[in-house]
Amino acid sequence: MMNERFQPAAEHGAASGAPPQSQEQREALLALLRVATRLSADLDAPDIANRAVSLVVELLPGVDAALLWLVRRYDRRLTLAAADGSYAGPLREALRQQRIAFDPHMGGPGAALLQRQPQMFASREAYANDLQAVGAPGEPLRRFVADLPPALRVTRLPLLLGRTAVGVLELATLQAGAAPLLNDLPLLQAFSDQLVVALRNAQLYAETMLQQRRLEAFDAIVAAIASANDTQPMLERVLAPMLQLADARDGLIAIVEEGVARVAAVHGALAAVVAPDDRLDPDDALLIEAQQTGRPCLQPLDARHPWAALREHGVTSLAVVPLLAAAVPVGFLVVAVADERDSLAEWPALEALGTQIAVAIVNQQLYSASLRERRRLSSVIASLQEGVIICDRLGRIVLANPAAATILQRSLDQIQTRAELVEALQMRALDDQPLPFNGTPLLRTLQGESYTDYEIKVTRGTGETAILSVSGAPLLADDGSIDGGVIVFRDLTLQKQHEASRDEFLAVAAHELRAPLAAIKGYTDLLLQREAQRPDATERDRRGIQMLSRQIDHLVRLVDNLLNMSRLDAGRFDLYLQPVDLIPLIETCIDRVSIGDANHRFVFNGPETLPVMCDQLRMQQVFTNLLSNAARYSAPGTTITVDVWTESCAIEDGVVTGAGGSEQCVVIAVRDQGVGMTPEVQAKVFERYFRANTATSASGLGLGVYITREIVLRHGGKIWLESEVGKGTTFYVMLPIGGAS
Repeated sequence: MMNERFQPAAEHGAASGAPPQSQEQREALLALLRVATRLSADLDAPDIANRAVSLVVELLPGVDAALLWLVRRYDRRLTLAAADGSYAGPLREALRQQRIAFDPHMGGPGAALLQRQPQMFASREAYANDLQAVGAPGEPLRRFVADLPPALRVTRLPLLLGRTAVGVLELATLQAGAAPLLNDLPLLQAFSDQLVVALRNAQLYAETMLQQRRLEAFDAIVAAIASANDTQPMLERVLAPMLQLADARDGLIAIVEEGVARVAAVHGALAAVVAPDDRLDPDDALLIEAQQTGRPCLQPLDARHPWAALREHGVTSLAVVPLLAAAVPVGFLVVAVADERDSLAEWPALEALGTQIAVAIVNQQLYSASLRERRRLSSVIASLQEGVIICDRLGRIVLANPAAATILQRSLDQIQTRAELVEALQMRALDDQPLPFNGTPLLRTLQGESYTDYEIKVTRGTGETAILSVSGAPLLADDGSIDGGVIVFRDLTLQKQHEASRDEFLAVAAHELRAPLAAIKGYTDLLLQREAQRPDATERDRRGIQMLSRQIDHLVRLVDNLLNMSRLDAGRFDLYLQPVDLIPLIETCIDRVSIGDANHRFVFNGPETLPVMCDQLRMQQVFTNLLSNAARYSAPGTTITVDVWTESCAIEDGVVTGAGGSEQCVVIAVRDQGVGMTPEVQAKVFERYFRANTATSASGLGLGVYITREIVLRHGGKIWLESEVGKGTTFYVMLPIGGAS
């Protein structure tokens, strides 16, 4: 039952439920039908709320003003959506700066929704008292009502659609006489039911249009993201659809770079207060809140804000939507809000699209960084003097630098695969035999092999033969699989020609020097014998002849090394294997070196006898070279030790592969207490002509260790070293006791 205070005053006519006069009823019904018909036909009206109250005031007799309160979607509060009639204009002006929102549970217009029935106020005092009961939210409206005529009469109609509360329609008259239509609550409720259907239909139509607008915005944003190849143009293209979705005209997008938000795109009135590339204030409370919470934020635009000039364009608030990628803000969408409700309603969609834009920003940044690195790498590769060729995992050539074409004297643009490259270059080994299928450089890298200084022959585009030193490595994907291969090569042709000329000269010189040195050596030995037999010989004379003999021995070893090198190059370095007792052989070498070296102490540790199949002359060269080297790089007064022992070893195809097998090998270790070697020197010590640059080094050609290694390898053995700077070096030789097969 209605509250007694909501009943019309007796002087204003019959109570609710009293039948109106038939003529008045007909006029009221016709008026209500006209309003309902007009509203039903205005689905595409831009503002159905304003249209509804205008028709009510225009067509319903006795109604001087109409207020329409609608339920907000995001907090279910009632706000004034439209007003029309005699005091609507002054009311809107009075409430323009007020953000009145009624909680239905607190009374006021919401009471009609809670009671789900109309309310009537027969006087200004009754209506004002109801607003006063609401408290602060109703105070601005109550103060305005206080200036209206005392005859004010108000009827509230709840707008309900089933159990859904849509809003409240307030109809008012300022006339002293009773308005017949306002007395007929059943008729008005029937009208309100038609009105809420019309409003709901219009809302559904508006929501359909909004959904279409959203889809159009989504399509525009997705298209901009998909087609853009740079961050700046992409953001300029997505800003307008984002603002359209927020039903706003003014806004900007800023991206975070090195912790600072930089304006990338700006639209509308905001262009008057901020420009592209400007930096947003990092101390802005709204920006900080959005960054910390990762949620959209809204605040009124007050007169102290740097952008306060936007208020002249109808902007009341600023909204910030963080653009999140993996929960990290990579940018911000700033929207100048004129209607807070519309902006808040679209925040979920703006957040979802903001995430897509954030991911696109990150992808664009990664792509730009990758492109910069690729350009930098391409510039580096293009500037290299070495040739570089890169292929993908299928062997297709994807890059060849200018140096590669210069070295090979041919264009590589038409060569697409490694097979075509091998065929075009006629790749072959140094002995002119075609390279095996698994021996071609790019295929080795695609099989996961890394290598350096792989020497091959190729045919240049001019038809000339070139010798290349090739290094290669596989290119690995993130999961560790082989994604391609790269080879780097340099031209050794001139170097090989110079080496061949040098070796030829040294070989000729060695042959020419061998005979006179043999004669000098013979006469020197004869002088030593005679000097030893002379009774008047002095110690000084004997030391002088011994020094001469040692220097001649050194020259003989140099010449022998040159001759051995020439034999190696000519393929005439033959071995004469026979059973040899290794112990006397090593002792003889120690005696020979120690006789001419009074500065070092030589120590030998080993068995009394150890038969081995070897070339006695060649192995004598091995031990002499190692002992001479140890003496050359050791300080005077230090000890040089030779240890010999046997151990099990592994032998495959007559070649020692390592320790721990079923065969027996002999190991000879020559230890010194010299200067030692750095890892860089150790890697090169077995190379031809290499000499360590140390303070104690003596003269030499850098061939002794090289030839030693070749002799050991041709015996099927193995040679290696261990060294530490300042603590000395140990050379190890492992030989199969049965000799090379």
